[in-house]
Amino acid sequence: MNFGSHLRTWRGCERSRPVVLLSIVFYTGVICLFAKHNFRQAEETATLDDAGQEIEVAGGRERTDANMIGASQKRTEQEIVFFLILCEGEAGDGQGGKLAADISRQLRQAAVMLKSAVALATKKLRFLVIADSKKLYHKFAEIPSHWPEEYQRKITMEYRYVWYPPNRVDMRNMFRVCATERLFLPEMFPELDAAIYIDTDLIFMRPPDDLWNEFDRFNDRQVAAMAPCLYHYGSKRNKVPFYGTSGLNAGIMHLNLTRLSTFPDGGWIPANMKVFEQYKKIIKLADQDILNILFHKHPDLLFELGCQWNYRLWQCSQGTNMCPHAAKEGASALHGNAMAFVSGQEMKLQFDEHNPAAEKTK
Repeated sequence: MNFGSHLRTWRGCERSRPVVLLSIVFYTGVICLFAKHNFRQAEETATLDDAGQEIEVAGGRERTDANMIGASQKRTEQEIVFFLILCEGEAGDGQGGKLAADISRQLRQAAVMLKSAVALATKKLRFLVIADSKKLYHKFAEIPSHWPEEYQRKITMEYRYVWYPPNRVDMRNMFRVCATERLFLPEMFPELDAAIYIDTDLIFMRPPDDLWNEFDRFNDRQVAAMAPCLYHYGSKRNKVPFYGTSGLNAGIMHLNLTRLSTFPDGGWIPANMKVFEQYKKIIKLADQDILNILFHKHPDLLFELGCQWNYRLWQCSQGTNMCPHAAKEGASALHGNAMAFVSGQEMKLQFDEHNPAAEKTK
């Protein structure tokens, strides 16, 4: 079943934006109906203590003791590997306030993402979850426990505690809590060959298998893939160098971890840290800015993912379609960045039944 394949294309947003939005809303709604039943369970599920005990997880028994947590394996053709970061923390200045830091919002969005992925996937999905507490991880890991067994069998999950180099702990609270953690993933999973980082506010409209297959389009030098940002980086608000003509959005990021181990400028993490030290006074979007600067310097090492795989509200909000691939193929993944799913600014894309902002606009 491929919801995205039924999403009709459009020639120009100025003529048919209502049709585009209605199409997106319809297929997003189908997935959300599958998801809605378990929203409340995700919030109310009983949590486990921090002892090294076992819990049942779809696809097999998952251990949370120190020897098993975050265990890595080589990429296979039978599974799709995702990185997912969940951090509670407290939002400070410039981090989006209470709504951005609300962990229940993150869990509800992650539940929708997880269900859309499972509903469309043909291969097994392996989620490597980096969280700032076992309690939070267990809340996420319990989401599939109420699903039909056929869906539970598609998922395995593993936990790894948030990690920053000793001298880089201050980066934890840049932009959003733990947003910069993705810069350190290669160091955390040295035995893993490849994986895809995804934000929690993502809805798959095509099978995750298709997204995974983008790895096969890499040349023999490319180490990562991201979709174009299409806005912000060409504006006066941006002060940093950026990749290509419109920058990159880091909400979905393919990582060839084997190749990243030989990244120029001393390796992946040293290269990122050099960028951070040089531009930290003018960086606004934390890790995304750092990645843009890095691939501005090394554009030949990046594979540009089609914008249809990171489709955001603003790509068709100014009367012009900014994503030609989506015009041909439809939106492959809907990304609710900047809290687009819960802010109440675009009611056609709101799915959060607990959102006060959305209630005020009704």
